[in-house]
Amino acid sequence: MTRVILCLALAFVAPAALAQKKPTAATPEDLMQQAEAKSAAGDVEGAIELLRRAAALGGASGEPALRLGRLLESRFELDSAIDAYKGAAEKLSGAAKGEALGRLAVAQEMRGSAEAAASAEAAAAADPEGVWTKLAMSRARARAGKGEEALALASEAAAKGGGAAAVCARGFANEVKGDLPAAEKDYREALADPDAKVAAGIGLARVLRKSGRAAEAEPILAKTIEAAPGAVDAYKEAARVKIALKRPDEAMGDAATAAALAENDPEAQNLAKEVAVAKALASVAAGQIDDAIRDLTTLRDQNPDFTDARVGLAKAYVAKRQIDAALAELQKAVELAPNAAEAQYQLGYVTHVLKGNPAAAVGAYEKAVAAEPGNVLYRTNLGAALTATGQHDRAVAELQKVTTAAPDRAEAWIYLGQAHLGAKRYKDALAPLEKATQLAPQSDAAWAYLGWTYFGLKDADNFKKAAGKAKALGYKEPTLLQYLQRIEAGEPIK
Repeated sequence: MTRVILCLALAFVAPAALAQKKPTAATPEDLMQQAEAKSAAGDVEGAIELLRRAAALGGASGEPALRLGRLLESRFELDSAIDAYKGAAEKLSGAAKGEALGRLAVAQEMRGSAEAAASAEAAAAADPEGVWTKLAMSRARARAGKGEEALALASEAAAKGGGAAAVCARGFANEVKGDLPAAEKDYREALADPDAKVAAGIGLARVLRKSGRAAEAEPILAKTIEAAPGAVDAYKEAARVKIALKRPDEAMGDAATAAALAENDPEAQNLAKEVAVAKALASVAAGQIDDAIRDLTTLRDQNPDFTDARVGLAKAYVAKRQIDAALAELQKAVELAPNAAEAQYQLGYVTHVLKGNPAAAVGAYEKAVAAEPGNVLYRTNLGAALTATGQHDRAVAELQKVTTAAPDRAEAWIYLGQAHLGAKRYKDALAPLEKATQLAPQSDAAWAYLGWTYFGLKDADNFKKAAGKAKALGYKEPTLLQYLQRIEAGEPIK
């Protein structure tokens, strides 16, 4: 009887005990709390796994996916971050949805996805005043060439606590506006933040290349690619840096990687053709001009709308002194792509320097500067053409921008002094021309213009020194040499 009672008691007690020991299922909120603790302790892998579990639970909001996206993006796992942000955006609303879409746009841009602009617009619809909306829209506007709008949006993002990402966006906006010194400063500031180092590294490398410092850009890009092997823009820029360094064979690998990573990115797909142009122009430099013309003609015929092939072919024709053929290619290039900065510049250069018609070159130079305002070479040649056509005040305005942005560019100081000299502003001409002779002491033109400046100031002693230096360097213009002879003989400047 006792055994029966004991069995009955166990039958009632055991289920109750088992029920007490059965674990309670973790909620998304529990898993997010655990993930936060692991992340704070440095276990990012564990945090990511917990957030994946939380996001996959039935009834979970978009918050776990948003947090997951942030962690993945911090590790530059861009494809996985993009998927997480998409999942988050589907479930969230308001400010959280705006953040998910804004972050999505930035990650897609870095990944070379054409969807980035649409994601930015969707972020603006979800949360017009959100910091990530401002950041995404700033970068989208910069991509579209709207530097002023981009700068305003980046400034708003910074005011809302956008941190290094906002500084980086400001750098991009300044770059598009053509203020390369300001862009470089912004990118270097943002580079110190681990979360912004990839975008900032790519931007800084691009500015350094545009500033003629491609060698400085190369190691920055190597570190950037190591940190974020999926960042398409890093490979694009690495290819262009190697082209600038006259190593087109090495550029081909980066171009191929960019094209493979971003199959729907036209810019990435065109990179291989840009490298082909660079390789052909390397043949020109090696004296194999006919081979280059043949290769570039084939590339042009296979891709008649690819303006770089026409510009490259024009350069090869110039090397062969076939100036009219070069002009024909350049005119077709700017017809196909009126905003192609290099095509417009080369058209201006051939017209100005090789055809001797600076007045006809001004328009092309202006379009080149408008398309790429930070390019000091384009602006310098525009200033030279304006000076040659007697538009001295306009020339001064353009050239002062160059000497501010690139104070070591000797030819800009020469043309600036020449512009003041042409306007008979002798005192204003003196400082730039003295600077020019310091930067380019072997330039006979700089010494000649300085001589004419002293002539205008009726300073015979300094005229003789400057004009004499020009003569010693091989200056042949007869008027200056005749005056030098007369003043050396004792005739005063009247």
